[in-house]
Amino acid sequence: MLMNIFSIILNVVFFIVLNTQIYTDRAKMPTGEVREWRRSPVDRLNIADQSFLFYLQIAFAVVSIISAVLLLFGVRSSIVKKVQLITTIGSAVMFIIIMIMTSNANVKYS
Repeated sequence: MLMNIFSIILNVVFFIVLNTQIYTDRAKMPTGEVREWRRSPVDRLNIADQSFLFYLQIAFAVVSIISAVLLLFGVRSSIVKKVQLITTIGSAVMFIIIMIMTSNANVKYS
């Protein structure tokens, strides 16, 4: 039961972090001025044309949350437990991959 609640909280935190503006992009414009943007990891994925990673993260999170809710409401199938564990791990791995990819993204404007 504790694992199910932890899984739900973890996926919600992942979604919040991925949509929080934590990066600052600076670029020198053709006019010579330096422009600055505040971006979230999702914004950086969209700019880098890697938005499929975010959709994969959402898919893992949705399946994980649904299976955790099913387990909380009393479904005691071993298949649901395995699916919940695998999708929670998959969601965590995708979150780490997204954070690594967005931290190394160098976006050029001009």
